[in-house]
Amino acid sequence: MMRKQVDIAEQVKQLKETRLSSYLSSQEIETMLSHCKIVSFLPKQIIFHQGKCVEGFYLIVKGNVNVYARTLGEGIKKIEVLGPGDFLGEISFIENDPSLTSAITEKQVKCLHITSIYFELLASYSPETKYKILRKISIQVCRRLKHIHDKAADFIAHTDMIALSLFGRVVHSFTHPKPLAHSIDYTPLRKKVLFQRFTEIEMDELFALMQPLEAPKNCILIHEGEKNPSCFIVIHGAVQSSIMQDNKMAKLSVIGPGTLFASIACVDDKSEFTITFMTCESALLLKISEEKLRFLQKNKPLLWFKLFNLICESIIALGKSINKLDIRLHIEMYNR
Repeated sequence: MMRKQVDIAEQVKQLKETRLSSYLSSQEIETMLSHCKIVSFLPKQIIFHQGKCVEGFYLIVKGNVNVYARTLGEGIKKIEVLGPGDFLGEISFIENDPSLTSAITEKQVKCLHITSIYFELLASYSPETKYKILRKISIQVCRRLKHIHDKAADFIAHTDMIALSLFGRVVHSFTHPKPLAHSIDYTPLRKKVLFQRFTEIEMDELFALMQPLEAPKNCILIHEGEKNPSCFIVIHGAVQSSIMQDNKMAKLSVIGPGTLFASIACVDDKSEFTITFMTCESALLLKISEEKLRFLQKNKPLLWFKLFNLICESIIALGKSINKLDIRLHIEMYNR
């Protein structure tokens, strides 16, 4: 056996001992190693800096990595410790933005460096492998989201933020989206960046499964505590994502036309937290229900993989919004 084949066989064995083997086959791991390299880092070595772009992203094979962020009032703070099977730099890579954190090794660390070229090739040659990786990335992001969500919810509960009035709660309980009475011209939507990965036939199939809705202002689309997976595309109007706690609301971000947003349950239906989505003005939307999502997953896997790309991007965008809220809460506590 050639030396390179021996090395790859040994590396496949290493990766099969991580959580990677729980969702990728031996063949998928071997193919990945033919395009990507396992790289070693010394103790206390910086893998990437906050504010810098990361080429590709990393999967930790061995050792632990400390993730830090510089925040106002607290200086440099350790955010989390990641270990074998966890991803590094994935948010910066998917968003194509500078990293919001720095990553520094504790002791000697080995990582699989997943290059941007390889990851883009997966869309054409192995979309299922790409989907499996994106799903695990999304679950890891949701794990972070829950940590910050719970911290924010606790802060909200113990502050003097104004709670929703009885009238406001009644309005929210009685306003519901309604099926649109007239047909929609999908031509402008087809030209949006959102659908650049989809063929005309795929867009036709997807639009046929979507329900057009009209929703008044202050209409809750995804409720606090809702466990059913669903996603929406905003055609007109705007939607506000928020954390709700004890009838108090901390706003996250405003979602405008041509954007998809999804419930946490689309990634993790066992999740113990939810994000509330509510119209901040009258809106026209397309909804993909739990039933239709499961239909796609079972009967149209290639279309489902592409849709999940958008779901993953929406969860990561949500993560950035919650990170900004976390910073605002740090500032609030610092000012006190």
